Amino acid sequence: MHYKKMCVSVIAAILCVFSYMHKGAIASDVYFTPQEIKGHIIRAIEGCSESVDIAVFDITSHDILNALVRTQKRGVHVRIVVDKKRAVMKGPLSGLCKDKTLLIKILKQKGQRRNNFAIFDSKLLSTGSYSWNENVGNYSRYDTIFTDETKLVVKYQKEFDRLFQEGITTNGKGYALGAEKKSEKLVRELSVVTPKTSDTGGQIVASNYGVVIKENSQGYINMSFEEFDNVFGVASGLSEEQKESLWSRCAGKKIKWDGKVTYIGWGLITGWMMSATHGDTSVEIKLNPANKDHFSRVKYGNTVTYTGKLDSRVTKIFPYKLEDGDVLEIENTLPKPLTVSELAESPDIVPISQGPKKIFLIESFDDLNNIFGKESKLSEAQKDTTWEKYKGKYISWMGQIVYKNLNVASGLRIGIMQQDKGDVELKVGLVKKDKVLQFQDGETILYTGKLVERCGGSSPYILEDGDIVTIKETTMGLRGM
Repeated sequence: MHYKKMCVSVIAAILCVFSYMHKGAIASDVYFTPQEIKGHIIRAIEGCSESVDIAVFDITSHDILNALVRTQKRGVHVRIVVDKKRAVMKGPLSGLCKDKTLLIKILKQKGQRRNNFAIFDSKLLSTGSYSWNENVGNYSRYDTIFTDETKLVVKYQKEFDRLFQEGITTNGKGYALGAEKKSEKLVRELSVVTPKTSDTGGQIVASNYGVVIKENSQGYINMSFEEFDNVFGVASGLSEEQKESLWSRCAGKKIKWDGKVTYIGWGLITGWMMSATHGDTSVEIKLNPANKDHFSRVKYGNTVTYTGKLDSRVTKIFPYKLEDGDVLEIENTLPKPLTVSELAESPDIVPISQGPKKIFLIESFDDLNNIFGKESKLSEAQKDTTWEKYKGKYISWMGQIVYKNLNVASGLRIGIMQQDKGDVELKVGLVKKDKVLQFQDGETILYTGKLVERCGGSSPYILEDGDIVTIKETTMGLRGM
């Protein structure tokens, strides 16, 4: 009996530890009163540095709209999908729609969506029944969950991108630029604008905004992938409306590009599929089974020349998609693994989306501190020059929490000791406050952040965009941390 009790106690202890570690790795919380939900939404908006994506029935809350306008003015890309046309016909959204302060689309569908959600910097999700309206009763009860669990954020980001692509653009006066007839009329009007670029030969597919897209004599769009992505990609300087106007003429046209294969396989529902990468961006090709003899020898890592018909354009989550794909040429040489010195020269790239990626250094804290720390033999001028290689890159290190400091002016800062050899100050966004404050002083943690200032004298390394991944026990055996 005593042995059984011991076993039960040990199992319970293990479950408790696992539960704690899991809680530390993923931050989620739920709120029920309108005041606290709105407060968390506004703080999440104001904490964004890249993007805010919102899919709601309507927005009439002046506090939320003011936060969105301020955030947009800081250079953050704000996109909104609303449920009904009347949302941009009357009320606060109509004015913002008319002067194009915010990019707003309307869902063209039967029925209603019952869920309101938002995604902040593609990292934090809020979802629930909370109504984003001005007149929300003080005694009303809603529920909204905030979570940074990657699996859920990615699923919701895909759903938003789908809704945004299906939505129609409005100018606030009741007519939709996305409707088929008026969209076609708009494209014809835009096409007469004299393009800034010039090209000779080939039939023009689309031209406007200084862009000329042509077909060559073989029927393929006469652009390399890089040229094409500069027009339609995430980093393009064109607006969403401009991209859609050009894309409406390109959809269904054929392309021929060279790319590196990251996946090829057959599925019962999808049929034969292949994925190819071009730097930071992917292309998903639905292969025509009639061409199986052409692609049956393709393997992961091959560089191939492939063709297909343009089906949908890239978003932050979705890749470009092609139909009726084929493989014309295969370069069978598989990529060689990089040496340690090559990795040091070209740090590992960790993808987070179809857009810009975070570049993580492979150096440990000791490696970096040997260059910039007190024991370094470099002069201050040499350190300044060398630092340019590391500044702006992300790290993933182990360290021990020595202090936590939270105030309105500087936000949340975490002091981290590195084996008595130096220290790091980690700046953490307030949207992660509840998650990070669960970790206690003295705990050894795995954390990430972007290097912005090197150590000097008594000052520590300063890291921004910080996050605590987990406590030490869940990361034992990680090399180089």
